[in-house]
Amino acid sequence: MTVLIVGSPHDRTIVHTVRSARHQGVAFLFFDLVAFLRSGTYRWDSRARCGRLTAGTLTVDLPDPRITGIYARLLDVVGGFDPPDRAAASARLRALTEILTTVDALVVNRPGTDLSNWAKTYHLGLLARCGFRVPASLLTNDAEEARAFLRARPRAVYKGASGEKTVASAFDPAQTARLELLPHSPVLFQERMPGADVRTHLAGTEHVSERIDCDGVNYQYCQGGRTFTPTRLPDDVAEHCLAYQALSGLSFIGFDFMVGDDGSYTVLEANPMPGYDGYDRRLDLRVSRALFALLRGTAPRETTAWTRTPVHADPPAGA
Repeated sequence: MTVLIVGSPHDRTIVHTVRSARHQGVAFLFFDLVAFLRSGTYRWDSRARCGRLTAGTLTVDLPDPRITGIYARLLDVVGGFDPPDRAAASARLRALTEILTTVDALVVNRPGTDLSNWAKTYHLGLLARCGFRVPASLLTNDAEEARAFLRARPRAVYKGASGEKTVASAFDPAQTARLELLPHSPVLFQERMPGADVRTHLAGTEHVSERIDCDGVNYQYCQGGRTFTPTRLPDDVAEHCLAYQALSGLSFIGFDFMVGDDGSYTVLEANPMPGYDGYDRRLDLRVSRALFALLRGTAPRETTAWTRTPVHADPPAGA
């Protein structure tokens, strides 16, 4: 059994995945995304859904019965190429995306499987339909709408509106005058949920969770002390995660929660391409072990039986 790891050698999550595979004795092939975009070759029969990829000295035939699963992190690194090389790199990236989307093999996760995270309020609406509690949110470029939302919620945070990595910041009333800048850059406002952060990685049907206690809005940038503790999701929250997995089609997801003093869980987002490496190191490689079990076919893959009620993907009213 061999796992194919596709990604950039400059991506710390990919580097960690390769190191973890070696440490755990997992047979793998590493397909260098940057080398492929620079000078790789490809051949793909879209009807037969088979072909060949080369990157550097590695040649891979797909599908290959010896490859039980493909872990793919197709970060957009085309911008790092010199202008004369970007068109060819973009063409190769499009081809690789098409191949990983259509190949008859387990791909974690297939490109474009769930893009709802790029539309934040729609994404939260889908999470709510899976049974999660979600924070009151407003995505707007209208200053008056933002003022009304903030008047009703004295404790609020704001962050970027896209699926790119962003930093949540506490809204300070002294920033009210800056709301006039909203027509030039829409912002996502949310009620601030007090409590601890919990990150859960779901690989197949296995949950691996960590609780993070800190004094700041975003624990990744907390100036004070932080405490990391392995934890376990309540059964109902775990079922909501599986319901979202069934809805989205994702095999590997990173869920971010805020947990109140009363034990209530509020979901902030479900990340379709989680950077899991830091959590994995603190959790004795439990995340990568679950991921490799999924990729090697030694973990359950089907999760639709966990969805107790139908979940519909139409957008929520007002989104």
